[in-house]
Amino acid sequence: MTDTNLTETSELDSTIVESANSEQDQLPSPGQELKKLREELGYSYGKVSESIYITAHYVKALEDDDYEKLPGQPFIKGYYKAYAEFLRADTEQIINSYLSCVEKFNNQNTQDDQTEDSKNRNKTILWTAVVVVVIGALAGIFLL
Repeated sequence: MTDTNLTETSELDSTIVESANSEQDQLPSPGQELKKLREELGYSYGKVSESIYITAHYVKALEDDDYEKLPGQPFIKGYYKAYAEFLRADTEQIINSYLSCVEKFNNQNTQDDQTEDSKNRNKTILWTAVVVVVIGALAGIFLL
């Protein structure tokens, strides 16, 4: 195979990977899926909240994937399950979609934390070096 063919194959492979990643990012979240189904069925937030015994505020937070407004992960999974069952959606798919969103969020936070740790470590090294230089300079001045 020539270098040109290798380059073209490599570019094609990277395009396929990018396409798959962008398709995955474009998949609807569990909240978006349930909201779409609820609207298709003509149900209001009130109807859903009465049927699955949670507040309309929680129903909206589920649809918006606003997990900060909801209690912990076990409750969120239970709410999604009840909501999906009420709408006769694929419960397992909704839960898996939720878990995928949580995993993606956790991975992003881990990367952010690692970057922050690296920045803090660099600052510590810099300040340590500055202190050593200042102490050395002061020692030189006092010893002369």
